[in-house]
Amino acid sequence: MEFLIPIALVAAGIGLILVEVYLVPGFNVVGIIGTLLIFFAVGHTFVEHGMIGGTVALAGSAVTIGGMFYWLWQSGAWDRFILATSLRRDDQLIARESEDRSRVLGQKGVAVTPLRPSGIVEIDGRRIEVRTEGEFIAAGSEVRVVAMDRRQYFVRMANALPESNMSPRVD
Repeated sequence: MEFLIPIALVAAGIGLILVEVYLVPGFNVVGIIGTLLIFFAVGHTFVEHGMIGGTVALAGSAVTIGGMFYWLWQSGAWDRFILATSLRRDDQLIARESEDRSRVLGQKGVAVTPLRPSGIVEIDGRRIEVRTEGEFIAAGSEVRVVAMDRRQYFVRMANALPESNMSPRVD
């Protein structure tokens, strides 16, 4: 009967940790309270029942918590804590994006917003974000894509750039 209080506290702590995992993920207060209840139960057992009782309570709690973690792992609950998607990019996707981007090179479009020096240009019904090479271009002006970097297109005024002088660069 004397071990009933520590057993109840350990059970309540484990229950709170399970509530944290399944019902309130990311909040952490419920899990922390559950962990503190388990530590309090083991500490209480050491104080009330000495070294042997405390060691039994500690071992029992460790085995129970270990079993709970194993059960959580097997049930798939840990999958919520780990990023499951791969961050690697597909080679075909990269090649397709590069091909799509290179189609825009040399195309003419209209500045939808003022380019100071960056803004939005519409090319063939598609809006893309661009940068000028430092000059300001008013909205509604005709521009041509002259270069592209890994993440940006560079434009110039279409009438200020003869086609023969255009030297697109691809980085």
